[in-house]
Amino acid sequence: MNRENVLVIGGAAGIGKQIVLDFAGRGKKVAVADINKKALDQLINESGRPNDIFSFEVDVSNWESVQNMMTKVKETLNSIDIFVYSAGITKQVSFLNIDWASWKKTIAVNLHGLFFSTKAVLPLMKNKNGGSIIIIGSGSAITGSGGGIHYAASKGGAFGFMRSLVGELGKEGININVIAPRVIESDMLDRLYPSEGSKNTLKKEIPIGRLGKPSDISNLTNFLSNEESAYIHGQIIIADGGRTFRPKSG
Repeated sequence: MNRENVLVIGGAAGIGKQIVLDFAGRGKKVAVADINKKALDQLINESGRPNDIFSFEVDVSNWESVQNMMTKVKETLNSIDIFVYSAGITKQVSFLNIDWASWKKTIAVNLHGLFFSTKAVLPLMKNKNGGSIIIIGSGSAITGSGGGIHYAASKGGAFGFMRSLVGELGKEGININVIAPRVIESDMLDRLYPSEGSKNTLKKEIPIGRLGKPSDISNLTNFLSNEESAYIHGQIIIADGGRTFRPKSG
């Protein structure tokens, strides 16, 4: 069965934006939701696909906002075949210096938002014959890096969230997996590593010798969303050019 309707949350910039553009380029109807209205408008204008991409403003940390957004998505597309959760925030800060507001906001967007969004979208997927949920996580949940403990903890929570749904969603014919990127060219990477020198240091740690591109993640997302990958379920797939488990000398 064809999977035609897509919802990407956190799709106005970075990896999420590339995922939206790639799905639309493959002939899908794509609902994209984000808190940044200006970036959403810019995405629609840049894409040149106003009949294929539909934008919705949402605060994923707020249950009522997510519900209202999903009502509008249902009115526009009726049902969802592929759901991608790509919303995420981080900030470079040490454990001793992190405050409660930063911890709470990061968990609210990266983890509560995932819960709210999945809870709200499932009724639009269960009336279909199968589907796919892809969570854009992070290798930071494995390494403890990525800006701070708040980010790593929130992404680790996404791992557990996904694995807890494997049995329940499998019975519905819905696959769920996590993609765990590391060091992808994006606004977030620029904030964490603002200088060329810091980026060059990162490149030296990556066996394939380059930073990741948003298209590296969108290509993997597309694969996990189609029926050829239907036997891949409940997995965490690291996309990092070999950095996390690179061989070390000495």
